[in-house]
Amino acid sequence: MDVVAKDFFISYTAADEVWASWIAYILEADGFAVTIQEWDFRPGSNFAVEVDKALKQCPRMIAVLSPAYLKAPFPASEWAAVYASDPEGARKALVPIVVQECQPQGLLSQVVQIRIHGLDEAAARKQILEGVRRERNKPATPPPFPGAAASTAAPATAAPYPVASAAPSSSPSRLRWQSPAPPVSVSWRKDLDQRARDRSLGAAAVEVHLAFPAGDARLQVSELSTLADWLPNHGRRSGVFTLVEALHADADSTVARVTSIGHYNEKGLALTRSGQRSTWAPLPRGQMGAVLDQDDLIQQLTRMLNALTTLDLPHGDLVVPAIGLDPATMISYGTVNTPSNIATYGLAQASHIHVSPDEAIDYGSVVDRPADVAAELVARLIADHRAATGLR
Repeated sequence: MDVVAKDFFISYTAADEVWASWIAYILEADGFAVTIQEWDFRPGSNFAVEVDKALKQCPRMIAVLSPAYLKAPFPASEWAAVYASDPEGARKALVPIVVQECQPQGLLSQVVQIRIHGLDEAAARKQILEGVRRERNKPATPPPFPGAAASTAAPATAAPYPVASAAPSSSPSRLRWQSPAPPVSVSWRKDLDQRARDRSLGAAAVEVHLAFPAGDARLQVSELSTLADWLPNHGRRSGVFTLVEALHADADSTVARVTSIGHYNEKGLALTRSGQRSTWAPLPRGQMGAVLDQDDLIQQLTRMLNALTTLDLPHGDLVVPAIGLDPATMISYGTVNTPSNIATYGLAQASHIHVSPDEAIDYGSVVDRPADVAAELVARLIADHRAATGLR
């Protein structure tokens, strides 16, 4: 194992890779040594082992903070390990750098941040290089006398006309859905994964897709193979896969995908040339098969949507979210982690449920309000499943 000590390990999500690389470059140009996934985790290496090695090699860690970083489940294990080693901040072991406007919660909010959101390049570089140093940041020249500036400041003036306040929304949770023009064709899980097509039975998996009606999200064939190499790490960082899960990644002229290697192979993440983004994962299992717990499924789907929207790829203004359940046999309605010998089944069985993808929504709503979008998609899935199985 390489035991050469370095100064910083840079923790980030795939959505902020450009920021992380820029930060790493200016730090090394100033004489610091860093470890960063983009440069140091080479093909063939084990991601979890590389992270563990980096945390041991580097006495300090930079967390590149953004909404994507705070949503992703995996980075929390990185900064939490560093925070635990220096809870009082005596060694300045954890250095958050805010590159997009966001508000950390909990323990992370207590760590003093370097905020470069909205700064130009020179100011951002100065802020970082001054911020990572442990010594006092006393200026070399005296600051200007604040009194003079205060006395010459122009007094605030009231608006010359009355300003109406915005009327509150009658339904804050309402999302604005519309018919897509032109309509989209969704590639479902069995269209994306040959092994899913070849298997008639398996664990029930929920699948979610983001399809774009315009051509703004299209990818080139030459990009797909590169994305196949990159998708496993994104899947691990966004919580689609665990750190220790064996994965299979490949690409052809229409799709780049990564799937878990297991008996049922239920988990997957895929990108098509049309720009569609897809992921799927198993429903929790109970004593009598898969359990459909509405609240738990909304949380699961929220994480899946976050994994898709944190992909730093082209997208259109409108997106068509689609949800499905495949296979949809032996599904019981209940509560996850609550043992029960009673399962609610319909009178009929459905091989699969594909909710009709006939409505679009503003892409920004999926980014900003994934839980609301997830709740609506789950409601549609349950309604279609109940109708197909005769449940009322």
